[in-house]
Amino acid sequence: MAVTDAYGKVFNDVTAFPKNITIDLAARYAAAFGMMAAGKAIEKVFIDKVENKDYAFQTFPLQESNVEYVKMVIPNLDPLEFSAILHGDKGSLFAPPMLMSFSQEKSLIETEVNDDDPIVIERWGTKPWDITLNGLLIDLDNRIYPSDEIRRLNQNWRYNGVVKVIGTQFEERDIDSLFFRSINFTSVEGYQDTVQFSINASSIKAVNFTLLKPNR
Repeated sequence: MAVTDAYGKVFNDVTAFPKNITIDLAARYAAAFGMMAAGKAIEKVFIDKVENKDYAFQTFPLQESNVEYVKMVIPNLDPLEFSAILHGDKGSLFAPPMLMSFSQEKSLIETEVNDDDPIVIERWGTKPWDITLNGLLIDLDNRIYPSDEIRRLNQNWRYNGVVKVIGTQFEERDIDSLFFRSINFTSVEGYQDTVQFSINASSIKAVNFTLLKPNR
C-alpha cells in the first residue's frame, strides 16, 4: 500500500469512528528524546478501541520487524514486553519500543616499558556491557497520568537480582541477563498521559552459566 493510501485510510477511519484514539508516537518521542529519536521510532500507531476493550492496531508506515521487541523476565512478576503493540498485542506492559544504547570497554592490565612503544598488555579481558534503556509509558485506557504503568515498572526496578532479557539487540551482543543500576522518570511536556523513563543497567551472566563455563 502506498504511503498516501495508508494515510488516507487513517483519515477515513477517524471520520467513520470518532471514538477512536490516535496515539502519535513520533510526536511523543520528539518531545521526550528529540527529533532524531522520533525519526528512528515508528511514525504513527492507530488504535481502534472496541466495546470489549480489546485493541486492534494498524501502523502507517511500518516495516515488519522484531528488532525493537524486548522482554524482561523477573521471578514472581509478570514479564514486561515492549514493542508488542506493533504486533497487534497490548502486551504485559503497554509501552512502545525502547531506544537502547550499548557500550563496552576492554579490561586490560598494562605495563610501561622503556621502548618506542611504552605499553605492554599483559592481560586482556572484556568488561560487562553498559546498557541504557529509554522509553515511554502511556495510559492508553484513560489518557491520564500513567500511574499504573509507573507503579508496575517501579515494582520491577525494585527487584534486587538478575533480570532475564529477550530480544534481537541483546542476542546480537550475547547478552542474556542484566541487573539494574539506576532509573529516572520524567514527565513529557505537552502530554499528560505520557511519562519518559530511563534505566541504566549492566550485563551479567547467570550464575549457572558462569559455573559451567568458568573460562568464558
